[in-house]
This record gives sequence, C-alpha cells and structure tokens, in this order.
Amino acid sequence: MIATAVSGWYTHAMNIRAVIFDRDNTLLHFDPAAVTAIEARIAEVAPTLPPGAVTLYWTMWPGPWPRTANAEPAFWRAFWDGLARQYQLPQHEVTALEQIGMFYHTCFAAFPDSAACLAELRARSLRLAVLTNFELPSVDLTLQHAGLDASQFDVLLSSASIGFHKPDPRAYLAVADALRLPASECAFVDDLPENVEAARALGMTAWLLDREYKAGPRLAFRIHNLYDLANLLGLLDEQMRQSFEDHSTQTSNITACT
Repeated sequence: MIATAVSGWYTHAMNIRAVIFDRDNTLLHFDPAAVTAIEARIAEVAPTLPPGAVTLYWTMWPGPWPRTANAEPAFWRAFWDGLARQYQLPQHEVTALEQIGMFYHTCFAAFPDSAACLAELRARSLRLAVLTNFELPSVDLTLQHAGLDASQFDVLLSSASIGFHKPDPRAYLAVADALRLPASECAFVDDLPENVEAARALGMTAWLLDREYKAGPRLAFRIHNLYDLANLLGLLDEQMRQSFEDHSTQTSNITACT
C-alpha cells in the first residue's frame, strides 16, 4: 500500500520541507485516567458542584477565549469565577477551584507512535508544526505534559491564537506563513477528512490518519498510524535519491557521446 501511495503523489510531494500535524486524535488523545483524576479532585474541593458541571460549563463557555498564553491565567480565573456564580458555590470552594487553575493540558497522553515519528522526521531536517482547533493557545503545555518535546516544533498554532478554525483555508495559510514556506512545500496530517481535503485544495500533500480503520476502503491519501507517515517520507527520499542518480547517469552518458 505504501509503495503504491508513493508512486501516486511522488511528483507533487517531492519538495516537502515541513510536516504539519493536527493535535487531538493525531499526536495526542484524551487520557481517561487523567480526566478521572481531575474530576475526583474537583469533587473533593467543591463537593456542592454537580457531577459533570465543569465539562458542561466548558462546552457552554461564551468567550472570550485567550489569544495568547500570557492571557490564559486571567481566562482561568474568569472561568472558575463564572462557574462559581452559576452554581452559587461558597467562597472556600471557589478559592480551592482557582488553585486547581489551568488543568486542561493535563488531560492528554501521546499515542505510542508519536515520539518516534517526530524524531525520525526531525532527523531528516524536516520542519514540524501543529495546527489545532483548540480553544487555548498553550499547545506546548499539552505536548510537554504528554511527554513530547515541544522544542522539536518550529510552529505551534491553535485556532484561538489565529482566529480561524480548520477547514478554513486561512488557518492552513497561517501555519504555512509562520513556517515561511509555500503551501506546496508542506505536508499535513489530520484525523478528519474535511480538514485533509481543505489542505489538499491549497496544494499541500495531506493524509488522513485513520487509526481505527473507519474511512472507506477507496479513500486515497490515508494512513493508519504515524509509522506509515515516516515510512512514506522515507520511500519518497529514496525515490528522490534514485531519480537524481538516474538523471546524473543520463547526463554523463549524453556528455560522453558528444
């Protein structure tokens, strides 16, 4: 499957200089144990708060969302204060919730193939980026907490920081611009087909990461894990090297004949 995929997009993808990753369900996933631990801590310090209230309030948050990491502490204070007012929590519970502070980044874990793939791509001198439809700009905190070295990435962008959500073309152009590369020199990996199609429409080489084999069997540009991605780019490198050697041989033969 990998060899066939390479032959289909080799010419288009031969100039890839950066790989842009989605975050959730691509590099990271929600860690049920961590979520359970946070919920238990919240229940302990605020026993009058109904179960699931924090999650519900998060999904119903009217905004504004912080645009920079420096603005996140103020956001969390406003979040907990708003929650406390809605549920009329006593002050000592409000104080305890504010001490929990920024918890969201602790709810993620890395997929087993993420670190190895990133290291392999970095070893090939490819630039790395994250483009996520995430409400908070602190993408680095989630990566670090999940055990991935955020310093490996040249660009980390969230929808909150740029003001656009995938599949809006402006989101992809923002990360390409931050990488200082044209879209045609960027590869993109996401777990949602609509996000992949939007990237391809802009000229990016894009793959759907279908970890659970949910996509239809005829869908092209599909991988099932990040090892596949590293292998694809490895085969591409080999084809580029072979093509260059073949071209050099042909040029030498022509020169010799003349």
